Amino acid sequence: MLTAKEFFTASGLTTEHKQIKLVKHVDHADRSIREIVDAGYFDAYQAEQGGGKRPFDNCEVIISFIALQNNLAEFLGVYRVLGSRPYTRKDNALLQGVLASRGLRDRDGNRKIWYELEELTEFSELRGRLIIQWNSTRGWVQGKDLELYEIQPPNSSAPFPGYQDVFLTHEQLRKVLLNPRAHKDWQAALRANAGIYRIIDMSTGEIYIGSAYGVDGLWGRWLNYAKSGHGGNKLLRERNPEHFRWSVVRTLSRSMSEREVIAIEQREKVKHGSRAHGLNGN
Repeated sequence: MLTAKEFFTASGLTTEHKQIKLVKHVDHADRSIREIVDAGYFDAYQAEQGGGKRPFDNCEVIISFIALQNNLAEFLGVYRVLGSRPYTRKDNALLQGVLASRGLRDRDGNRKIWYELEELTEFSELRGRLIIQWNSTRGWVQGKDLELYEIQPPNSSAPFPGYQDVFLTHEQLRKVLLNPRAHKDWQAALRANAGIYRIIDMSTGEIYIGSAYGVDGLWGRWLNYAKSGHGGNKLLRERNPEHFRWSVVRTLSRSMSEREVIAIEQREKVKHGSRAHGLNGN
């Protein structure tokens, strides 16, 4: 079985295997790692590390992944480690808003460090396509090599990450919903459930809450958004769908009646304030 380090070496990475570490980033209690990536904070987030264990020392390259379900991990990027320095207040300011709390010291009281990392962009076309089996018990960063699980074709997206981690741009929504043969796991998951979904206009922070029900569940409703950008909603028609992000608030059984689902939708609108301060007109 081909391993991750063997694959990247065969693809042009000249670094010795012993100088490469594999890194798996996981969700936090108050924000998913995929949200951090989509918001454009990942490089800064990865550069900040605890000063006690210094995880990226003693290597020249790190290969970064995002944790998926079932001990799988999705490739994000290859980074050359150029060095490290003490973490500063300026660095801290870059990360405000990424997670709930930040500071100059880690949980053990050590002064944090900032790694100078350079992405090797020649491997960026593999982002979201390369999946490994993270079956090691050595934690989130390690020198041990791991086996490849799957290499997806260029026109496919990442495997379905789980309902909690769905956070799609309109471009990503179109890519998934309008190409179901290449995204069978997404189709199966989104068709399996009715649910309440959220659309955020990232340019204003305003929220739209909607519901999906019937035999095609979330898949059927989101297909309308993939095609039109607004799904027929009056207030969304006035906005640029390139600013929208789709996510799942909660899943519901497809056996629930339309009336039951809409009743839950109405409660979620109240909880999110999407009528008074958002994009719901009713």
